[in-house]
Amino acid sequence: MGSLSGARAELAHLQRRELQLLQELSDVRKALAAQRVALDELVEASAVPYIDRLPNELLAEIFLLIKDDRRSLVSVSRRWRTVVFDTGRMWSEFDLLYNFPTMQKLYLERSRQAPLTLTIDYVEPDLDAFLPHANRWHTLHVLGSTGMTLDIISEIILPSLRHLVIHGDGFSLDEMLTMRSWAPALKHLELIHWEPPSPRWPLCQIIPAESLEELSITSYDDWKLEKDSVHLPSLRRLTLDLRDPIPFLEAIVAPQLASFCFTPGYEGPISKTFAGTRMKFNNVSHLTLSPGRGVDEQTLGLFRLLCQVFCGIRHADILVDYVQTLFSYSGQGAIDHWTCIERLEIQNIILGSSQPFQYLTNWFEKRMRFGQRKLHLKLKGKPAWDKLVTLNTSDTLFQRLQECCASVVLDGIPLSPQFFLPTSAGSLLPISPTYTAFNV
Repeated sequence: MGSLSGARAELAHLQRRELQLLQELSDVRKALAAQRVALDELVEASAVPYIDRLPNELLAEIFLLIKDDRRSLVSVSRRWRTVVFDTGRMWSEFDLLYNFPTMQKLYLERSRQAPLTLTIDYVEPDLDAFLPHANRWHTLHVLGSTGMTLDIISEIILPSLRHLVIHGDGFSLDEMLTMRSWAPALKHLELIHWEPPSPRWPLCQIIPAESLEELSITSYDDWKLEKDSVHLPSLRRLTLDLRDPIPFLEAIVAPQLASFCFTPGYEGPISKTFAGTRMKFNNVSHLTLSPGRGVDEQTLGLFRLLCQVFCGIRHADILVDYVQTLFSYSGQGAIDHWTCIERLEIQNIILGSSQPFQYLTNWFEKRMRFGQRKLHLKLKGKPAWDKLVTLNTSDTLFQRLQECCASVVLDGIPLSPQFFLPTSAGSLLPISPTYTAFNV
């Protein structure tokens, strides 16, 4: 056995060694942490951004979603510049009000064989640069200088033209008698402020009725045509902004029609009956009643008639101003003609009044009492409305509405802030003040 002094000396040596090892361990850990930070910085610096990992084709599709000043993308990087210059569709849209001849020639070269979109406003249309590319015209917007434009394009054929928006400046549609010859494959036609054709020229002999899939008419004139005289075998969507749509609906035969959108025009006499069978538009599944002139008794009466004309509706978009008239919770309301309804969208909701919600809730509860299916409901707020008025989703009326629906989606409707703390029972209670939309 060693001496006591020797044992004490050995213990002191081991203690010093322990402190040295602990210090070394601490230094190693600090160095390890610093090295990890440096490694992360190197990885981050050398990593390729997610957008640069996309293939060029997908990157080009993203660029095409940018509508304003998309050509400024060429200054971001060499790769982006290459994608922009190699994508013909980036250079295929022309507005003759702003694109001067030198720019037109340059863009036409860069557009390669991409389909062209032309917009002609109130300028003298100089189409010389585009006529050699007539086979590529895909979309044409004629918002002014209509007569001069028609004089030019009526002499050529636009075999690839699919979309045409044309302003009539109050002229008769007789001015476009040759449309079928120069736009034989048209799919989408939007007529703005044209008078209906004269009786000696049936509409289906002017427009390419066989190929047309979408038709939109905005006019101050009455479009009264002979009943069942306009055959549109491929039409799937119809949009009317007229004072009275009933005469036009009586005139068309459209077995493929699936969607109808109506905006009430100026005031005047409106049809009170529909001279057609209930089965005429049985395939129409989507109806949109858009805001137009002020809500008066004539307009509401017309909407009630439209609910009967289109009795096979499955999806409806309705302005909130029409709810009180169309939704009845005591007897049969106009909406009750839609026995196949599945989805409702109520638009232009303004928080602060409980009346529309009360009518909706009572109507949905009536459906439940009669054992009808629950519907999907979407409530869409009025754009740019007061965001300080919010919806309290814990309000009893709103909760009743939720219970009656398969789902309730809120779009553009601000909600009251909710803060929760667990209670002793494990439930959640709001502890912040909330403002109900129904009591402000």
